[in-house]
Amino acid sequence: MPDFNLPGWRPADAASAEAQVELLAAEDAYELLTEVNHDHDGSSDDFLLFEDIAGHSEGTLPAVAAHLHYGEDGTTFSLTTERLPTFALAAAWLAQRGAETDAFLDRSGHPGSPADARSASAATRLLESGSRYRLVDHGAEPGETWAMLRDGSAAGAERPYLLHLETVDPDRGYKLREGSFSSPQEAQQWLETRRTPLPPVTDGDVTVVVSPQANAARARTATGQRRTAAAEPAPALTAAAAATPARRAVR
Repeated sequence: MPDFNLPGWRPADAASAEAQVELLAAEDAYELLTEVNHDHDGSSDDFLLFEDIAGHSEGTLPAVAAHLHYGEDGTTFSLTTERLPTFALAAAWLAQRGAETDAFLDRSGHPGSPADARSASAATRLLESGSRYRLVDHGAEPGETWAMLRDGSAAGAERPYLLHLETVDPDRGYKLREGSFSSPQEAQQWLETRRTPLPPVTDGDVTVVVSPQANAARARTATGQRRTAAAEPAPALTAAAAATPARRAVR
């Protein structure tokens, strides 16, 4: 766990101070899985993916993402955190804020990494989609989390609801399976019965709309060397919807 005391630095705003207190309090509860650093002229960004160790056993959200920005003034930092239902969604949240994606797709055998090629492919779609998908619902129970996403692209107009199911092996990583549905009700019915395979995902060539935060962070990376700016949470991937328990584990 990184030291979030951050000696010599002070929060740039109340939200950053609150996030710092939360992470300090979670020192024994969170395990750091992946860290990505971007250095710039006079500032830098740290992108961190954590596991809430009790999240799986308690059926709560297991993935925690944090974006830490050290300002060019050398004295203040901005810190944003987000809990999300799957590790792929948490990695995508960080990618929207400027993190390079390779580290999140490395099959290195921890809970925050894809366990197989199929999982890596599904995660890649999400990490490279920019703001194409919006989280609309999710659920969790011990051993499994699921997330329903709304595809805002023309390519997904026929079946715009993408369903992700994630199960985690601590020694191998997460297994991610996906399918697309025409309505939330159809996706929920599949979750209840699971009598058929997940429908293939509607895809296609889509113009990716990258968040302003990601554009700014990557622009800073291209210009120099050192520490970067905290982003306002992008609306695309946040766990705002109330969690609904899933009924059975993914096959």
